[in-house]
Amino acid sequence: MLADALLSRLEQVHSRGAGKWAARCPAHADKSPSLSIREVEDGQILVHCFSGCPPKEICGALGLSLRDLFGDSRQDHSARPLPPQRADLATLAFRFYLHSLDLQLRGESVLQAAQYLDTSEWSDQERGIAMQAVSNAYHDLDRAELFSEVAFQLRLRHLTKEYARYGCRDRAA
Repeated sequence: MLADALLSRLEQVHSRGAGKWAARCPAHADKSPSLSIREVEDGQILVHCFSGCPPKEICGALGLSLRDLFGDSRQDHSARPLPPQRADLATLAFRFYLHSLDLQLRGESVLQAAQYLDTSEWSDQERGIAMQAVSNAYHDLDRAELFSEVAFQLRLRHLTKEYARYGCRDRAA
């Protein structure tokens, strides 16, 4: 594999001299370049993540195997599809929270509208449809609560990782 093929799969690639680059590590939620890439004379590519990600995980996140880093790998990597991007915990939390708000708004809107319906002249079929809509609204509210809890847990995990990543310590001790 050529270094150019590997570099095209990475984000925020910066040259660090002849045959040396830095980039964001694809194996973890990286905000700044922590991955070092070096192409050596025999065509091998060396990768090192300063956050501690093993080379196997780095290659896996790029849809590659360790064998692909060696110059004798003659596979055509340009035809191989790129792996899907993994969303970080903060992004997932935000998506779950938005979905919970959508479900909550929909459920509350249906229940509020149902309060003002006069079903006295409706057929049994129409009442059944209305009752199903009310049932679905309560189901949406239950799901909104669940999605909100998942969003909270994801935010908590994200903050815990960020706290550990930046080495915050209790300074009151």
